[in-house]
Amino acid sequence: MRLFPLLFLAALLPAQEDPAAAAARAMREGRFADAEHLYRGLIKEIPNEPRLQLNLALALHSGKKYADANLAFAQFLKTNPPPGPVHLVAGLSLLKANRPCDAAPVLEKAKRWQASEQVLTELADAYSACKRYPQAATAYSEAAGKATANAGRLKRAAARAYWLARDYSSARPLFAALRPTFSNDAEFLYEFGDTLARTEGSEAGLPLLERSVELAPELTPARGALGRALVEAGRHPEAIPHLTAAAPADATLLMPLSRAYKATGRVEDAARAEQQYRKSLAPQN
Repeated sequence: MRLFPLLFLAALLPAQEDPAAAAARAMREGRFADAEHLYRGLIKEIPNEPRLQLNLALALHSGKKYADANLAFAQFLKTNPPPGPVHLVAGLSLLKANRPCDAAPVLEKAKRWQASEQVLTELADAYSACKRYPQAATAYSEAAGKATANAGRLKRAAARAYWLARDYSSARPLFAALRPTFSNDAEFLYEFGDTLARTEGSEAGLPLLERSVELAPELTPARGALGRALVEAGRHPEAIPHLTAAAPADATLLMPLSRAYKATGRVEDAARAEQQYRKSLAPQN
C-alpha cells in the first residue's frame, strides 16, 4: 500500500520526448537553435544518417547561420539525392553566404526538379553575380515568361544581362519594349542609349544618354558613354567635360578624349591623354 502514491505520481510524470521528435517540434515552433542542438546530438549518435544531416542543414538555414548550413548541405548532397526542393534551399543558402558561383550548379539541379519562376530567378541571380551574363539573360527571360506580377522587373534584368554580355542585338528589343515603364530611370536610359549607340550609331543613342546624364550627373559610366557618342557625332567640345569626368574610372575613354582635344586644337592635352592611355596598357609590376 505504501508504494501506491509513488506509482500514482510516476504515472502523472510525462514520458521523456524522443530527441528526433523534439527536434522536429522545435523546427515547427521556430526554435531553430534548439533544433540545431538536438540534431547535432543525434548525428553524434548516428553519424551516417543523411536525413539527420539534411535536417541539421535546414535548421541552420532557418536560423540564418548560412556558413554552417552550407557545410551541412554539402555533406547531404554528397549522397547525390535526385533533383528536388533541397537543391533550391541549398542554393539559396549559398547565395545568402555570397557564394553565387557555388550556388549556380546546385540551382541548376533545382531547375531540373521544377523550372518555376522562383527557381529560375534565383538561378539567374546566381549567374549574374558570378558574371555569367549570357546564362543570366536566358534564365531571367525564362522566369519572365512564367511570371505575373514580376514580369517587368525580370525583363528589365534580362535586358541588362544581355547588355552586360555585349549581346546588344538581343538587349535592344527588350529595352525598347520596357522604355515607357523606365522613361525616368537614369541607369535604364544609359544602358539603352549605349545599346542604340553601338547598334544603330551614336546619333540614335545620344538623346537617351543625354537624358540619363541630365537625371543623374553623378552616373559616371553614363557620362563616359555620352562623351564617346558625342565624339563619334563630331561634337567634340561638348564631349570633353564628360570624358574628363569619366576617364579616371575608365582608361579606355582616354583615346576618345585625346581625339576631342585634338579636334579642338588642344594638341598638348591630346598628347597627354594618349600617353596616359598607353601607360594604362602597360603591365603593372
